[in-house]
Amino acid sequence: MTDTRDTKAMNKDSQKEKLGTADKTSRFTIDFFELAFLAEACIQPSTIARAVFWRNMIEKYYHEMTKDERRKIHEWLNRNWRYEEGLEKKNEDVLWFEKRYDPENQYLVHTLYEGKEESHECFKNGDRYWTSTTTFIAPEFITKVEKL
Repeated sequence: MTDTRDTKAMNKDSQKEKLGTADKTSRFTIDFFELAFLAEACIQPSTIARAVFWRNMIEKYYHEMTKDERRKIHEWLNRNWRYEEGLEKKNEDVLWFEKRYDPENQYLVHTLYEGKEESHECFKNGDRYWTSTTTFIAPEFITKVEKL
């Protein structure tokens, strides 16, 4: 006689393997167009999940995309009337996305801090150069700014 708990555990492991979640490091993979459609669906202000999605688009997915993909998703969303409306109504998430993804708003900012020189890819929002929605470079440490 077999223990049903072992069978259930084996079934769960099989399901995890089929779903690609057996390994904790795995992640869901979607193609560019699925991501673009998801971004369009999240333009309208609604739930907290929407806000988390936009934050991930800006903080995480931006760095996983190629320059060409960034340009394409920026162009794609700028053709959407809801996105345009979000810009006009000053929807914070849409404004941050626009600043982060606009190819004409990308800069390489050189800094000198505690004797160490570094370069950071940034976007401009207001009069500051930002590396993320929560981090900007203090002006006193900037030595040079180049438009990318």
